[in-house]
Amino acid sequence: MLSGCSNDDDSPGILTTAFYGGTDGVSVDFEEIAPPDQFDSGEEIPVAVVLRNKGEYSIVAGNAKARIYGINTNTFSLSSDYEETRSILRGKGEFNIDGGEQEISFGNLKYDEEIINSRDFTIRAKACYPYQTKTEIPVCIKTSRSEETGEGICSTSEEKVVEGSVSSAPIQVTSVKETLRGSNQVRFDMTIENKGAGNVYSNEATCESLEDDILRLNQENKILLEVINPDGISCSFRTGEESNRGIIELDNGKKIVSCTLETDDTYEDNLRLTLSYMYTTTTSKQITIYEV
Repeated sequence: MLSGCSNDDDSPGILTTAFYGGTDGVSVDFEEIAPPDQFDSGEEIPVAVVLRNKGEYSIVAGNAKARIYGINTNTFSLSSDYEETRSILRGKGEFNIDGGEQEISFGNLKYDEEIINSRDFTIRAKACYPYQTKTEIPVCIKTSRSEETGEGICSTSEEKVVEGSVSSAPIQVTSVKETLRGSNQVRFDMTIENKGAGNVYSNEATCESLEDDILRLNQENKILLEVINPDGISCSFRTGEESNRGIIELDNGKKIVSCTLETDDTYEDNLRLTLSYMYTTTTSKQITIYEV
């Protein structure tokens, strides 16, 4: 089994494969005491979340955002608007195996409504961010003629996705299987799945547009797929077009995409593709406000 990084304690972040791998993207958590679990009505209480990029794609400044929801923000003197990151939110890499993190502050909440004894609330936060999944999956480009002659350069029979061949991200390529078609064509059946805890939307969506119910439904589960290598590959998309680039739509969190390549030779290569999308994930915290 291939290992994603070195076991040497002196260099824990050194890669021995193309990617570290995994299903993590950006997580969102409330700061431990912003807000605290309990406080009095009328107090001004800071509210902040921390975004942690545990995947392998870096997000430019301002593109990762978060907002407060699930409470009447006006009553709590808070805004319901998205607040954005101030600098790049780096993915994990050799010099930062844990990835980057950044705090987003929403200012202070203040609850002045009447309370008898105490009252419980659930405050929620949503993170919204663009992300990409990349692959370096070893594949066998082969003709049926070479199969008949017994050339042993490579095999199309086994599963092609191996550890470290897909970058850490919530949207994953979980399987690539090959079959030979005709005398000079190989077919790739790629399984793409949402393995994260959140929801995926079109890469053309904005965080603000996803707050509209109709726009959100129209953009949900859509992902831009672009196959960069091997050159000349062609995939079937929902529009019926054959191309190396197009929109796929997940069904129950999953989609199988078929691509074909014509070849006159047999050789080993890497299936290199990019999946681009918007992703959202949420967190919540129970708070208790006491009567003064």
